[in-house]
Amino acid sequence: MSALVMSIGCGLVLAGFAAEKFAEHRWLAASRPAPLDTLAVLALALPAVGLTLMATLAV
Repeated sequence: MSALVMSIGCGLVLAGFAAEKFAEHRWLAASRPAPLDTLAVLALALPAVGLTLMATLAV
């Protein structure tokens, strides 16, 4: 069970990194500062949730 939860946590962290990279490319293509949007929230929230999930198992 813990290996499954760790895999899910790692997947969430990697999904957050991918959302951040996609948002960065989109913002650079727009040539202007982007407002706070869904991708920015996902880029912050997904890694936070994944790391929290993995930290609960480490205790």
